[in-house]
Amino acid sequence: MTSRNKKLPLVCIIILNLNGKSFTENCLNSIQENTAYKQYRTIVVDNNSTDGSREMIKSRFKWVNLIENTENRGFSGGNNDGISWAIKRYNPDYFYLLNNDTLVMDGWLSEAIKTAEHDSKIGIVGSKQFNFDKEPTISAGWIKTTGVKYYYGDEDREVSWVSGAGFLIKKEAIMKIGLFDEMYNPAYYEETDFERRAIMAGFKIFHSIKSVFLHAGGGTTKNEKQKDYNVIFYRNRARFFSKYNPVGLIFRFFTDIIRAGGRIIWIDLVRSYFLGIKDRNKNEIKYPYNLEKNETD
Repeated sequence: MTSRNKKLPLVCIIILNLNGKSFTENCLNSIQENTAYKQYRTIVVDNNSTDGSREMIKSRFKWVNLIENTENRGFSGGNNDGISWAIKRYNPDYFYLLNNDTLVMDGWLSEAIKTAEHDSKIGIVGSKQFNFDKEPTISAGWIKTTGVKYYYGDEDREVSWVSGAGFLIKKEAIMKIGLFDEMYNPAYYEETDFERRAIMAGFKIFHSIKSVFLHAGGGTTKNEKQKDYNVIFYRNRARFFSKYNPVGLIFRFFTDIIRAGGRIIWIDLVRSYFLGIKDRNKNEIKYPYNLEKNETD
């Protein structure tokens, strides 16, 4: 890494790891090999792995900053830890949150920054995704009352959400809306909530087709009990829509009753929705740039 160049924004890349040793190793190798943009620092937040991930990172990737959590802090908590640490250590201009089950391609970071720098109102930039067979996968889209319109990314466009597998966040967005709401822990809809809050605060969300990475998909949760994660998914879905689109919640519920067979039994689905609605007005949002504004309701 070179010293900070004032002409280029500094980016902190934040990667979560939980017993994903091989994924994280390959991801870090791809960053090292395919990142021509030099004004970055890399932070891995390990959520209490037991598979030797920490030892591997310390021995093989000495340029990586490693945060060693003593418990699984989930997506929101882990990324919040990484962002807060990065602010204190580096005070970057941007944060790029990247899943560990990804491989970045040439130009991935510089193109995301180029899109973000195009307009001061752009607060979040999502990258175009392919699976490991080089087939395009869902990268972004628009949330509507009666459903979600998916976008595979044929051009740079303003969207209402981008995939949480990899996206760039401008410092000013976090300054204004705070970090991820940890009520969504351990996973699902936390980035969608964050992006909705950014839009409500006046920021734009863009998709960048020249910022590209490959995404295995499911690599971050493959070691968890799928039944438990299905319950969490529907709980967080109900919480998100009851907060921001109550009419849309009705459509989702009846659609899930029809489509969720095999993933979750209907009584667990109803219970998940109830829990999400019950907690819709509770928030666990920290504001790292203004400690007095931190919320826990």
